[in-house]
Amino acid sequence: MVSLEPQVARLVDELAQYHGHRTLWLDRRGYLCHAEPEDDFEDIGYQYVATLFKPTGDELRATITHFTARRAARLGACPVPGAFHMHPVPVLMAI
Repeated sequence: MVSLEPQVARLVDELAQYHGHRTLWLDRRGYLCHAEPEDDFEDIGYQYVATLFKPTGDELRATITHFTARRAARLGACPVPGAFHMHPVPVLMAI
């Protein structure tokens, strides 16, 4: 299984660069992306993960773990947070 730690650390550093809340989305390929909270990407098949404000590593890890558990329950599978492709984390831009 892929370790979530380097990916969480990188995402925490990236989100710290923003001065407001950011919304995390899981795209159709399994990549975690982030965007402005007012942007909505459900129409193009992305799944909402959470809206956060400069999360710590523990907060982000808990958020991802909670999301994977909810998603696994819906899909009837075991949650595997390391299965997310988190490199790179693209910033979504509203079109």
